[in-house]
Amino acid sequence: MQYRQLGKTGMRVSVIGLGCAGLRPARVDYAVEIVHRALDLGVNYFDNARGYGDAEIKLGIALEGRRDEAFVSTKTGAKTRDEAWRDIEDSLRRLRTDRVDNLHLHNLVSGEDVAQRLGSGGALEAVIEAKEQGLVRHVGCTGHRNDLLIEALERYPFETVLLVMNLAVRDPLEALIPLCRERGVGVTVMKGLSKGRLPVPLALKWLLSQPVDCVVPGAVSIREIEESAMVGNGDLSRLSKDVARADEVKAQLDRACCSVCNLCEPCPVGVPIAGVLGTDGRLSSYRLDGHDAFRQYAWSREMTAEDLRGRVRMVAAIEACTRCGDCEARCPRDLPIIDLLQEALPDLRRIVDIFQQVVASE
Repeated sequence: MQYRQLGKTGMRVSVIGLGCAGLRPARVDYAVEIVHRALDLGVNYFDNARGYGDAEIKLGIALEGRRDEAFVSTKTGAKTRDEAWRDIEDSLRRLRTDRVDNLHLHNLVSGEDVAQRLGSGGALEAVIEAKEQGLVRHVGCTGHRNDLLIEALERYPFETVLLVMNLAVRDPLEALIPLCRERGVGVTVMKGLSKGRLPVPLALKWLLSQPVDCVVPGAVSIREIEESAMVGNGDLSRLSKDVARADEVKAQLDRACCSVCNLCEPCPVGVPIAGVLGTDGRLSSYRLDGHDAFRQYAWSREMTAEDLRGRVRMVAAIEACTRCGDCEARCPRDLPIIDLLQEALPDLRRIVDIFQQVVASE
């Protein structure tokens, strides 16, 4: 595995990390296997969040006896100091650790949100206090809008950022990443595979040819982490042919990859548009692994039952779409959102069918 310096943190991290949201749907024993396989392949960066269901608990169990091999990053979506302190304490307990290597303010969504969380009495106060007490080593922020991450960096010297970029969505290269490089901010990347739309080796190779430190694709299976880690274990010095092909893929998929900016919402009939097109990990796995492998996965019945309830509502909302066009009028990438949602609907229905079988099984 190849490693890069994470900004000015002084930490060297694997160029391929593990996005731990993918641990949520797995049974505990299989989630532990995924983490152990990642460690054995040289992966040391683990991206988690308080909001990822029981993913912190599973990572904590998996790292028992191997904690020093891992750089653990987690997130708080709290708005206030007191709420953030509760999240920090919960994360430490769930992760079974005495410190978090990096703590992100999770998903900055608006200027008002930035002002609240970074202002007096906001969540950042708790994160700074936790760092002073040695409970947190480094402080970062995440979001799906470059302008908000830049605003956050202007207000506070964050040490890391987690941003959205892939070979179809390259906007961070214009201003955000140059600012991070100028200030020594560690750059980690999410949504690098655009939820199953982009070819894995090519998409990861392209990202690692950019000025970033670590790419954190999610993995719900051992096969997925092995495929991703293979890129990080390969020769990244000769990427010219791959980069040329990446430009071809970008031209083909430029109007199919969501940047999850959320500006298309709210939908009048309640479709979680950005969730379906940009953050749905189960849809990504279904596309990447295929129907049979997805159906035979080591699903956690508890997490699947929880996911199923929201997924049934999601499908019903898409079926109720009136094609009003409000979302497309607001999309800065000019995506054919209505068609993309309808395209996803058959796979979403199949996922619902599989999850109903999982929940009903003994």
